[in-house]
Amino acid sequence: MVTFVETSLEKLIQINNIAIMADITYPEIAAQYDFYVKLLAERKSVFEDVIEVSGVDGNNKNFLAKDSIVKHISINDELVLIVNVRIANYQYFQFKLRCKKLSGVPFFRYDSDGETHRNYDDNIPLAEQQITTPHFHYFTKEGKCFAYKTDKLLEPREQKALEDIGICIAHFCDESNIRLGDNDYPEISITYGLGLQLIENDPLKNIQFTS
Repeated sequence: MVTFVETSLEKLIQINNIAIMADITYPEIAAQYDFYVKLLAERKSVFEDVIEVSGVDGNNKNFLAKDSIVKHISINDELVLIVNVRIANYQYFQFKLRCKKLSGVPFFRYDSDGETHRNYDDNIPLAEQQITTPHFHYFTKEGKCFAYKTDKLLEPREQKALEDIGICIAHFCDESNIRLGDNDYPEISITYGLGLQLIENDPLKNIQFTS
């Protein structure tokens, strides 16, 4: 029997009894919220030892993309793990879980970089509504997207380590209850280009070369 260890995500779902106000609501998720919680909380499996990310994302040419099949322990509907990696910076990546039966949008997500998310809620001080990256996204019972940080993402040394996609995939799997086999995690391999960080300033500016 698979035993599910309660994560910070599950705790958030259990204590979330307040109405979250946001610009976008996903009524299909609110209408199937018991299904959503089961989908996210129970054990899921991936079957690729190494997830090779090499193809350019058809929706965003700045990112690479790889889809991997995920199987749920008690739900037969098709699930997909999507890995996106920014071509110019391999420390900018996203992990997404999608179930078409639930919604067209990912039902769980991790962003290593990008825009700050605001959790619109009058019960939370304004300063605490702003959730910088890296962070996870899940949905409330009202169908609102809610961002949060785990304890590891709040600890500077841990957060620094999680800039490595190969380390962070394990943290994502822990938080979303995904495993490769019994207790292992998949590895990530990026085989496109060099993954160099782009810089805005020219390091050779104002330097004169002589022959």
